[in-house]
Parts: sequence; C-alpha cells; structure tokens
Amino acid sequence: MPRWIRVVTVPCATIGLLAAFQTPTTPEADLATIARTYLGMNLPADWRGIEGLPGIRWAPLPPTSLENCLPDGGCYVRQGALTLGGRTITVVATGARTMVSNIYFRNGGAALGEAKVVQALKEAGMGAVLARCPVRTGAGGTSWYQLTGTGIAPAYLSIQGPTSVRPTEGFVLSPGEELPPLRPNQLAVYTEQCAPGATRTPVSTVKPHERLADIIVALLVPAGAPAAGHDWSALGAAPTDITWSPGGPKPADLTTLHNDASPLMQSGNATWAGRKFSLMASGTSARATNIYFDEQGMHPRGEHMLGVVFEKGVQVQLVRCGPVYTQSTNNWYRLTSPRTRPALIRQSIRYDGNQVQDSYVLRLDGTLPPRDPRDRDPGVNGC
Repeated sequence: MPRWIRVVTVPCATIGLLAAFQTPTTPEADLATIARTYLGMNLPADWRGIEGLPGIRWAPLPPTSLENCLPDGGCYVRQGALTLGGRTITVVATGARTMVSNIYFRNGGAALGEAKVVQALKEAGMGAVLARCPVRTGAGGTSWYQLTGTGIAPAYLSIQGPTSVRPTEGFVLSPGEELPPLRPNQLAVYTEQCAPGATRTPVSTVKPHERLADIIVALLVPAGAPAAGHDWSALGAAPTDITWSPGGPKPADLTTLHNDASPLMQSGNATWAGRKFSLMASGTSARATNIYFDEQGMHPRGEHMLGVVFEKGVQVQLVRCGPVYTQSTNNWYRLTSPRTRPALIRQSIRYDGNQVQDSYVLRLDGTLPPRDPRDRDPGVNGC
C-alpha cells in the first residue's frame, strides 16, 4: 500500500451524527431557520450583519440609497437571492443608513403554503399567533403572525398567498412589538380579531384623515358657550378617543412653541383609524384653548383632511401662509360655522417623496399667533 494512503476508521456513532446533520430539510423549515436567525441577532442588525443569514446571497455593499423612502420607512435597500427547494426567492432588505429593519421574500415558484410555514415556525421553537387577517375568510390577502420565543426579538411575519391576479407568494419579516401599519385602503378589509368564532370587525371603516376631521369638528366650541376653549375636566371626558396624561394640566413654558403664552399644558396620545398621534393641550387655569396634534409616522400623499371638515358644514378659509419651504407647508385656516365659535387651525405637512407627515395646532379662541416676518398673506407670493 502506498505510504501516502492513510486509512481512517470512523465510529458508527459519528457516522450517524454526520448523517443527521445532512438530513434534507423542507423549504418552509429553511425559511423558518432564516427568520429565527435574524430575530436572534442583536437587532437592529447592520447591513453587514445580515450576511450571516443562511443561504442568502446579497448584492455588494453599500446598500442602495432611495430617492423616495418606502412606506415601511426604509430609505435604503439591499437586494438578495435565495434558493429554497429549487425555488428562486427574491430577497430585499430595507432600513436606514446603518441598520436593517424589514426583510422581504418573494417566491415566484410553487407556493410553500401558509399552513406549512406556520407549522415550520413552531417546529423551530417560535410561537406564531395570527394577529391580523382578512375580514372575509377565504377572500385571499395577507395574514400577519406574531412571532415570539426564547432568545429572539419580538416580530411579525406577514404571509401573502398567490392569487390569479398575483401568482407569487410573499413574506415580510418585521421586528417589533407593534403590527406594521396598514395603508388607508386596507383598513376596512383587515381585522385584528382573528380567533376562531371572532366577529372580525374591520380595523376601521373610515380612513385616518376622515377620523381626524371628526375629531377636529368635535373639539370646536359650541356657539352658545360662554367662553372659548374647554374646561380641563370636560376635555378629558370628551368622546375623542384621546388618552390624556393623569394629574391634569401642569405648569410649562411654551413660549418657543408658536408663541404660546399659556401657563399650563397636558399631554396625551391617540390612535385614529390605525394612525398614531401625540397630543398636547395648553391654556389657562380655567380652560384649554389650544390643542396640538403631531403624527407619529408618515402616510401616503393625497389626503385632504380640511376638505372633509368642510363637508361636515364648517367653512375653511385660508388666512395666512408660512415661510416658503420646499419640504413642508405651514398654513393657517379659519374654521367657522353657525353652530360653533370661530377657531383657527394651522396645518403643517412635511413631504418626503410620496410620503407625508401631518401636524396641527387648533386655537379654539379664534386668534392668530404673532406673525413671523416671513409669513405671507393669501394671494401674495404664491400663498
């Protein structure tokens, strides 16, 4: 026997262990492994960290910067590819400059199937509870599963099955404890009451800007009221779905906020048709006279909240435009109707591509704050 040949004896137990490691897995099990690996990272992961996800071949760094940010908030993307059971899966990671947030998978081959994927997630040691689903059973659409487990970050996996119109299958892995937001036209067709026998009430039957218009009109002071504004206790009892901080109004210096000279303020928060706002009321010891609304996130362009206010019988008149900016507008409008005292509202819209973010200031005493030298009157310089 040539001296360069060496005979190695391998114990039978070792052979069995190697065979176990080489046991073929199912495509859905491989997808579950990717999900568990990602959620087991120190999230949020960076763009190089996702190269550790098994089986995915990523485009070279750096990630691509987008001219317009995506609805999920991602302004950077990195393309990838994955093969599962002979199927070529397109993968896209989205996020910010230094970190990844969501990972998208698009399967153009034979569908893995929602039930098989959910079972694979459970076999991989994760809880998978249906948290959002179509209102109409059997109507197709997307299902969102809340993922939990030891050693992983909380997350959601959405599963979109193929249809005759869209023959591909999609998955989105979104870390976080809150469900990803829906688009306005999805609110009426999805529910978060998915347990067997549940009523499956839609998330909302009105769109967010329509609900916000309802709130604005509800907060206007009745015409016969003795004074502008709302009593602080009455403000907390108003049917506006606002959760105000406990303890009532507190002293604050608000002079840097639209020249608000009010000595007291109270903060709050609300969710209207799935859209989150932080709020603040300011005023005197007797009454709240100003209400501030700040959207916590962004939404698609094209809504006309003040147009809905007008449809509810309140006249909307432009009275002042803010400084000329390329990324935002800041205009004041007078709100009047026979049944309410006059009020002023400032609408501020920040633009980011096809996404916008709204904030409002409602002055219930009907007065304008001191003028900024850069402000414009209607009909002047594009106002």
